[in-house]
Amino acid sequence: MLLKNSVIVSLAFRSDIDAERLSWLASLAWILFMAPFFIFSAHGGYLGDYFNKRSLALGLRYADLIIAACTAFGFYIGNVPLLLTLVFAKGVTSTLYSPIKYSLVSDLLPRSVHGIGYAAVEAASMAAILFATYLGAILGAQPDRGIIGLVALLMVGVSFFLTIASPGIANAGASRSRLDINPIPPTLRILRLAIQDRRVLASILALSWYWALGAVYLSNVAVLVRYTLLGSEAQIASILLTFTLGAGLGLGGGPWLNRGRIAEYLPGAMAVLIASTGVDLQFSIPSALNRTLLDFFVIALASGIYASHFSSSLYQCINESEKSRIFAANNISSSLFIVLALALSTFLLRLEVPIAACLGLFAATTLPITSLVYAIRKK
Repeated sequence: MLLKNSVIVSLAFRSDIDAERLSWLASLAWILFMAPFFIFSAHGGYLGDYFNKRSLALGLRYADLIIAACTAFGFYIGNVPLLLTLVFAKGVTSTLYSPIKYSLVSDLLPRSVHGIGYAAVEAASMAAILFATYLGAILGAQPDRGIIGLVALLMVGVSFFLTIASPGIANAGASRSRLDINPIPPTLRILRLAIQDRRVLASILALSWYWALGAVYLSNVAVLVRYTLLGSEAQIASILLTFTLGAGLGLGGGPWLNRGRIAEYLPGAMAVLIASTGVDLQFSIPSALNRTLLDFFVIALASGIYASHFSSSLYQCINESEKSRIFAANNISSSLFIVLALALSTFLLRLEVPIAACLGLFAATTLPITSLVYAIRKK
């Protein structure tokens, strides 16, 4: 996220990039980062079973150090194709590492606290994503682009040290599972598993839309600020910070709200709030900046609560023996939704649909998606 957002923001204020090309490059950066989650998520699970988890985790951290060093060089020389290639490479290492961190929960913690462990890992992952999103915008706005690579090296170095020092990780060994080099068969098997339970399918569909909606909004912030609001890099950072805070509060407060009878109606209420705020966003851009910031905050807050509900639902309805494969299915589905949503938003902008209308349309689509989710759950 740090690398991807830094690339997008640094491109946003280059004089040789127009609105259409910036929108295309921003979507391309997102697609390059998410594509490995669709292609290699199932394969990552097989690697985690085949190799010693500690060795694999350290190997991926070594790869991240190389990527960070190349990132520093890429920003120093200003080579956009190299930076986009590194975005894809970071997506690959993130994809392969994701199954490890979840499987280590069951390896290192007693069964009685697995739920708490999974929740802690997911909360920490989300906090890291939100922090990297904002930090990437801040660093991308710096005149000295070389600092981005240095910060990336520092963060990867800290992660590498923590991987080595983590208590108990050395005891996490490998199983005797057969390594399937071709990722297509396990991907299809995992997706077939996910659609067998309608509750799992409904939760994955809702969570996939949550990620797709967030990707569309975040990827178009740079285009919105430069060519519609006529703002600066600082304004990009302020919108991203507002969105980050809203999503963080929604995800953090969601478990508290998802209690009792209100939980049943919460997703529908949040979908209505997202859609209505998206409509209001069309009228607040570009004349009312404070209202625009409020709309971004409300959409992020409601989306966080929405995602929290379906994350909890997903945890509650899957079998312990299938958790890693269901998590992989969720990654695959979410990445596919993100790629398709970004492709559609780029297409709409190429048709000269105003960016405010595009954002409002995607927010309003939350209503039919949620209706479909309810229909699948009740079927």
